[in-house]
Amino acid sequence: MTRPNQDRAATGGRKPWLLAAGAGVAMALALPGPGLAPLVLLVPGLLRRALAGARGWRAFRIGWLAGFSQWAVAVAWVFIVLHRYGHLWAALAVLAVALMAAILGLTWAIAGWAASRVPAGWRILALPLALAAFEELQRFPPWIFPWNPAAAVVTAVPALLAPLPLTGAIGLSLLVYLVGSGLDALLDRTVRRAGAVWLAVSAAGWAGGALLAPSFKADGPAVKVAAIQPDVPLEARWNPANEESIEARVWRLSRQGAEAGARWIVWPESAVPRVLESDAAFRREVEAFTRTHGVWLLFGSIGLGRAEDEYYNSVYSASPAGLLPWRYDKIHLVPFGEYVPLVGRIAALRALVREVGSFTPGTHPRPLPGPTGPVGVAVCYEVAYPSLYAAEVRRGAGVLATITNDGWYGDSAAPRQHLALAMLRAGEARRYLVRAANTGISAVIDPYGRELTRLDFGRQGLITAEVRPGAGVTPAVAYSGPIRAAVVLVAAGVMILGARRKPGIR
Repeated sequence: MTRPNQDRAATGGRKPWLLAAGAGVAMALALPGPGLAPLVLLVPGLLRRALAGARGWRAFRIGWLAGFSQWAVAVAWVFIVLHRYGHLWAALAVLAVALMAAILGLTWAIAGWAASRVPAGWRILALPLALAAFEELQRFPPWIFPWNPAAAVVTAVPALLAPLPLTGAIGLSLLVYLVGSGLDALLDRTVRRAGAVWLAVSAAGWAGGALLAPSFKADGPAVKVAAIQPDVPLEARWNPANEESIEARVWRLSRQGAEAGARWIVWPESAVPRVLESDAAFRREVEAFTRTHGVWLLFGSIGLGRAEDEYYNSVYSASPAGLLPWRYDKIHLVPFGEYVPLVGRIAALRALVREVGSFTPGTHPRPLPGPTGPVGVAVCYEVAYPSLYAAEVRRGAGVLATITNDGWYGDSAAPRQHLALAMLRAGEARRYLVRAANTGISAVIDPYGRELTRLDFGRQGLITAEVRPGAGVTPAVAYSGPIRAAVVLVAAGVMILGARRKPGIR
């Protein structure tokens, strides 16, 4: 006699593996870059069907394949970093991307295993919970890469970001997965009723979160800001013969911003190849500019530590009265970009760190003074960490700023994915956010996660907009730690429930 379909799926066949790979690719294509946002709704259903009948190690491997497929497509731009700028052979760069995808895919593997341990009818809820909960693990070792949350897909429709101040990005990711899971269950007669229930719950959660989320509360007058985008390719920046022309371009754009009425000028990361603390002439130039034009300037430079070989990726603020005696030191450093892990001490990878052999991480999320009051600062991919801006907002930051150099990634999906993270942070904190990127995408984002203005990748120029300081602390900022912990605990509870399941229950 032939066994039931679910038993055959558990013992072999290509279909589960194709469904798993399809779930991962659908997720990658839904993210900013390809931007096929509706595809995210297919992800939970494809993965749930791939896991049908799977248990234990097999479920783990199916989940891992989905995660590997997602990351291999979504971060294919890492090849550009390693091959073009790290000078790795193409084959080694491909292998490195595959290894990165394999490691990051483990979060999906754990989620798949956890969901497989509950009765099939409960997987409509368990799988979204597990995917959202283990998405949070990406900020811890061995991943240390909280990139591309499912919530980033929603930035394509800013009106759907409304619950962010209440739910945070992790809660919005859960709602995205739960909607997709409920829609898929409507197509399955065995779980259709449960699918309708959870779809209604997710819709109610989304609507309720939007209604209960605090609105933006201004805490001062508007200030006109100009974000500078000099569009200097990395190859040109590394050539010492171009230093004067690069600096001249940045100052020219800054003067244009001041002449356009901006009281606050924001430079991108590494805008000029000068070290402020060891270059008295550069310091005098900065102070002369801010005093002459009556503007504030936020800019980055290499910060010096107490030890001879101690360097920081730092951000400074200068007012019309001169340079202020505070700086922000980047806390979350980029592996192989700003420090070389032990595995990277081989000669072939050293070209990735051009400025300094290794930066020292900062330790304090410290707002800097600005024309609107305290400004929350993040450098480059620090914007992926919700806890950083949350700490700065709790310390009084009324406006947020992020400076970055996305030239490493070329005109790929990476700058779009990076921008989406900034939109999530602005919406969570109900704060205006100014993003200055060397090669783009520069943008000013309002407290609801909407772009007020932007300058696309590969264009030289500046953008201006008015920003207002915000007041108050949203629940997502005030209770982000407990919210994340609660999600992980719920997922753990799902796994415990699955371990006690009774024979015969589907």
